This record gives sequence, structure tokens and C-alpha cells, in this order.
Amino acid sequence: KCPKCKQGELTAKRTKSRRTFYGCDTYPACDFALWDKPTGEKCSACESLIVEKKKGPSCSNPECSLFTK
Repeated sequence: KCPKCKQGELTAKRTKSRRTFYGCDTYPACDFALWDKPTGEKCSACESLIVEKKKGPSCSNPECSLFTK
């Protein structure tokens, strides 16, 4: 489920330059989007989504203590 609107699902989409991102399928009603693939799990510290990064799983919230660049 989308963490912003709680109604839509996150789906893989592509930009005009063919870069993949993950966004809510209720767009334009909800504009939630992530560049990294969500794992479906929630962060234990802030309840944001956990995403897959090159360095391993990370919190999607840049202000969270579990966020890795």
C-alpha cells in the first residue's frame, strides 16, 4: 500500500528517459514516488518504507537514523 494515501499500490513506472521509479497507482490524486525499490517492510524507527539500495536495505526517510546514502 501507498504510505501517503493508504489506498493505492506502489507500482514500477518509467520516466521519459527510461529510468525506473516506484509510484502510487492513483496518480495524479497521490504523488508519492521513490527511486529505490521498496521491500514491503516498514522501518522500526520511523515507520517509513524500507528500500533496496546498492549498499543494502535502507529507510526511505532521509531524516531517519537508519537512512544510508
